[in-house]
Amino acid sequence: MKRRRTVPGRGWLQGPCEQISAGDKVPSGIRSCMTMFSNANPRQVLPLDHHWKYNEGFEEGFVDPAYHDGDWTTVNLPHTNKELPYSYFDEKSYQFVSTYRKTFTVDPAHKNQCIFVDFEAVMAYADVYLNGQFLGSHKGGYTPFSFDLTDHILQGKTNVLVVKVDSTERNDIPPFGHMIDYLCYGGIYREVSLRIVDPLYIQNVFAKPRNVLEEVKQLETTVFLANTTDKAMQVVLEVKLSKDDKPLASAERELTVPPSTEINADILLKDLKGIELWDIQNPRLYDVKVRVKQQGQARDVSSTRIGFRDAVVKPDGFFLNGEKVMLRGLNRHQSFPYVGYAMPKRVQRKDADILKYELGLNVVRASHYPQSIHFLDRCDEIGLLVFEEIPGWQYIGDAGGQEVAKNNVREMIERDWNHRSIFLWGVRINESMDSHDFYKETNRIARELDPTRQTGGVRYIEKSDFLEDVYTMNDFIHSGGEIRLRDPRQVTGTAEYVP
Repeated sequence: MKRRRTVPGRGWLQGPCEQISAGDKVPSGIRSCMTMFSNANPRQVLPLDHHWKYNEGFEEGFVDPAYHDGDWTTVNLPHTNKELPYSYFDEKSYQFVSTYRKTFTVDPAHKNQCIFVDFEAVMAYADVYLNGQFLGSHKGGYTPFSFDLTDHILQGKTNVLVVKVDSTERNDIPPFGHMIDYLCYGGIYREVSLRIVDPLYIQNVFAKPRNVLEEVKQLETTVFLANTTDKAMQVVLEVKLSKDDKPLASAERELTVPPSTEINADILLKDLKGIELWDIQNPRLYDVKVRVKQQGQARDVSSTRIGFRDAVVKPDGFFLNGEKVMLRGLNRHQSFPYVGYAMPKRVQRKDADILKYELGLNVVRASHYPQSIHFLDRCDEIGLLVFEEIPGWQYIGDAGGQEVAKNNVREMIERDWNHRSIFLWGVRINESMDSHDFYKETNRIARELDPTRQTGGVRYIEKSDFLEDVYTMNDFIHSGGEIRLRDPRQVTGTAEYVP
C-alpha cells in the first residue's frame, strides 16, 4: 500500500469494458460518466463510480474473473449495501458480507506507468482482488486506502476488480467492540478511482504557511516522492502559489531521488506579501501546484488548496488570527435516511452550508470519524471550522484494535492536513477511558505528522490523563436546572488553567 495522494489530476473515465482516450468521440450512453483530461498534466485519475455489479453475499468463486455476474444488481457509487426504510429497521439488516465487481480496461499506452486504485472509504473491512489476485485488505470504514495494480493489470484487456466488503461489527475495527450510539451502515459508500502516474511520482503534498500573522509570510511545502525505477533520478521540484489563477510566487529545487526509494523534500516560498488571511468571514484560499520535472518536462503534477491562518486554543479561549472567537457548533454525522452513508458530493457540501448559513454556526465536530472530502472542501470554502477525530465510541479494544486506531490517525491526517478549516485533531476514541500508553502514541503520531495543529480527544471523565494539547470533554452535568459553567480546573484537575 502506498502513501495517500492529495488532489488528483483529471482523466477520461472508461466505460464498463470500453477503452477511451483523450480526443476520442465520447459514446452518448456514458457521457455523464466522463471527465475531461488535460494533456498538461501527465497524471490521470479515472473515476470508477459507475456500472459496478453487486451481490448481497460472498463466495470464493466470486473472485474468479471468469465468474458470470450478469444476474447481479448494477449499482453506482456511492452505494449503500442495503436500502433501508425511514425508521423502524433492524441494524442487523445491513451487517453482512457483500461483494462488488467492476470490469474496466486500460489503454496499452500506460504500460510503462504506475497504476493505483484509490478507495475513499469502505465500511468497514475490505478484501481487494484484481484478476483473481489478492491485493490486500483494509480495516476501518472512514479513511482512504490505495493498492498498487501495476503488476496485475492486463493492458488492453478486460480487468476485473473485486471487493469483498464486511459490514459486520468486528471487534478489531473501531468503533465496534461494544455498544455504539450511532449507526454505521455498510457498502462502498464513497468514491473509487484509478490513478495513473509516472514511475517517478508525487505521493502527497503538505503545504504549511509560516509567519502567518506577520506582514511578510512564508510557505513551506513538503513533497513526498516515490521513485519506482532501478535508476537514480535527477529532477527539479517546482512549487507555485497562485490566487484566482494569478501567479504569486514560485521556487525550484534540484534533487536526486535514489532508485526504488520514497523520499520527502521541502521547498520554501519566501517574501510573500499581500496575502489575505483565511478566517470565518473571509475564507481566502490559495492554490499550490507542485511539479516534478526532468529535462524541462513534467513527470508528475499535483495541486492542493490552502489558507493562511493561525488557529490556537489557549487557557482563556480559542483564537483565530490573534483574535478571540466564541465557538458555536454542533456534532455532524454523515448518515441520511434510506441510503445510510452513501450520499454524493452535492449533498455533503450542502450539509456544510446548512450548518454555516441556516444554523449560524462557526464550527463543526466531525463526529465520530473523518468525513467526506467534499464536506471538508466546502468547510474550507465557507469558513466553517472543523474539529476532526478518529473513529470510535468509548471502546478502545485490544492491541490489534489499537493498531487500527493508530493507523486511522495517520490516514486521517495525511488525507486532510491541507484543509485549513481543520484546527484540531481528535486522537482519543470518543468518550473512552484513559489508556496512557495508547494515547501517548496517538498524540506522538499526530504531532510528528503535523506539528502545525493542536491535538485533543473527547472524554466524559473528570481529571483525566491529560496527554493532548487541548483538554476536550463532554460535560453531562446539566440536568435541566440552572445553567452554569464550572471552573475548568474542577474538570481537568490541574493546578493551572490549560487549553
